[in-house]
Amino acid sequence: MSRRMTFALPHYYDHPIGGYKVHLQYANAFAERGDRVTVLHPLTCGSTATLRETAVYLRGRARKATGQPIIPWFASHPEVRHKLVRSLDGSHLPEADVTILTGWQSSESTRRPSPQSGVLMQIVYDYEFWMGNPDHRERIEAALVRPDVAHVSTSTAVTSMLTDLGVDPFATITAGLQPGDFGVDSPIDGRSPVIGFPLRDEPAKDMPTLFTSIALVRRAFPNVRVQCFGGSAGLAVPAGVESLGRLTNSELRAFYNGCSIFMLSSRYEGWGLPALEAMACGATVVSTRNGGTEDFVHDGHTGVLVPTGDAASLAGAVLDLLGDSSRRSEIGRRGAAVASRETVVRSADMLDDVIVRLCS
Repeated sequence: MSRRMTFALPHYYDHPIGGYKVHLQYANAFAERGDRVTVLHPLTCGSTATLRETAVYLRGRARKATGQPIIPWFASHPEVRHKLVRSLDGSHLPEADVTILTGWQSSESTRRPSPQSGVLMQIVYDYEFWMGNPDHRERIEAALVRPDVAHVSTSTAVTSMLTDLGVDPFATITAGLQPGDFGVDSPIDGRSPVIGFPLRDEPAKDMPTLFTSIALVRRAFPNVRVQCFGGSAGLAVPAGVESLGRLTNSELRAFYNGCSIFMLSSRYEGWGLPALEAMACGATVVSTRNGGTEDFVHDGHTGVLVPTGDAASLAGAVLDLLGDSSRRSEIGRRGAAVASRETVVRSADMLDDVIVRLCS
């Protein structure tokens, strides 16, 4: 039986965002199963829109008016309806059997939902926001403890956060990869010494520690090649690092396959999607113990884990792998095998089961 489903994103972005990608993949998966899916993209998650938010929102409306997709970076199922709205208050939530909130801001904005919105569920990724924004904790806690919302955790770290807040998650469902999007195209053995990382300017991503570690690696291994992807208006990459900008899915797959080592320096992650994508492509992941990635990066088995904020340890782990190609390849192969089992189909099946139980 076809269900009416709404995914309420906290904000409208016209460029790739990892957490948004997860929900857009879910939207596609449920549309493929015959459900009627609407994705809401609000102008702002605050009380007043900034000039930048307004400009992005108006560009989205212009795309829609000319028949272009408002999400240019993601291929949506043709039956998924994308709707730009000014806010997520009750008047903008469409009639649905289930409304899925996708961030603490979504939950904060829907305090007075209309009864027509159906069952309310929240997929919680907010660990990094909770840990990295102490000034907003009162607001985040108020958004996450709503008794009228069923919570689904996305990692062990998120579950611990919710439990500390007195919230018992209805289920824990980790994110997955779309089959065919990421995989090993170039042999893991014998890859050139290329290091990759995502360029992200949020404080929780801790780029200063990564940049310092890169300098230490290059000092010991001058011929190593270092590349990054992503966009950051106010963050300059160190000399010698190739910045590739924002990449399409196919370009991202090629990027990961060109890496022998992939670095993640985050202090906090609710999940850590780039690390999983890199693992699926055979790059050996060196990650901080940031919470989310520890669910699939197991130290010495599927990757290497180091303390957060420790540039010397991060650089040392990379140098150890550069000096031991057989160990790097072995970890890379195990990581790719584990990542291949983390699929959107598996995650959507689990989410479908939760929705069935909630709606019953």
